[in-house]
Amino acid sequence: MFNKIMSGLGLQGVTVETVLHNPNLQAGETLHGEISFKGGASDKEINGLYLKLMTMAEVESGDHEFNQPLVLQEWLVNSRFLLPAHQAHSFPFSIQLPFETPITEVACRRNGTRVWIQTHMDVDWGLDATDRDYLKVLPTPAMQMFLQAMQRCSFILSTVDVEKGQLTARNFRSTIGCYQELEFVSSHMFSGFNEVEVSFVAEPNQTHVMLEVDRHFRSDQLLTMTIPHHMLDENQIVQQIRSLLQLG
Repeated sequence: MFNKIMSGLGLQGVTVETVLHNPNLQAGETLHGEISFKGGASDKEINGLYLKLMTMAEVESGDHEFNQPLVLQEWLVNSRFLLPAHQAHSFPFSIQLPFETPITEVACRRNGTRVWIQTHMDVDWGLDATDRDYLKVLPTPAMQMFLQAMQRCSFILSTVDVEKGQLTARNFRSTIGCYQELEFVSSHMFSGFNEVEVSFVAEPNQTHVMLEVDRHFRSDQLLTMTIPHHMLDENQIVQQIRSLLQLG
């Protein structure tokens, strides 16, 4: 009955599907794909065809926390056009992911990070058509080297999630409305550390790192370091971390 009513209103049957050619990629790289769609029972006016880069972010509100979908970036693939009844069309696309896109492929105890492409077809006088396709966002070489350096400094990556908000430091700030937190714990029982929370703010030529250090019986401390992409050296990063965290 619902389908018959929808058909009578001329709203039924508009479908959209997105195929990602390279869903495994690093932040800053170009995602290639194709959007295929088909008209419904009658001609429809399409207001716009969009791609949205999305993540799930944790939001703090008073004493409560909840997760909500967050748009990191949006691209208009095609503006207003007429979609004839039952006709199929497709649009190829190439979009560059922001350098600050959260990474999803990390080994840890609990990874709460999800990143996806949402295709949105804004249908005039109808129900909008959508499609969701998940990405596997790999750490960049600088991020991977930092993760390995933390392991060499006897820290274990425990949890990873995304927080709504902005990071601001003396020489950098985040720009996409959220930041990722990677929580490390020490593998040494009497290390003096409760945890070290790490956030990356990546740029084309360098990656900034903010470390929030929580030690036993001491107030939290915010520290920063910058990794230039043209001179990646894991031993040097290890030394920087040991100096920042005052490791013996």
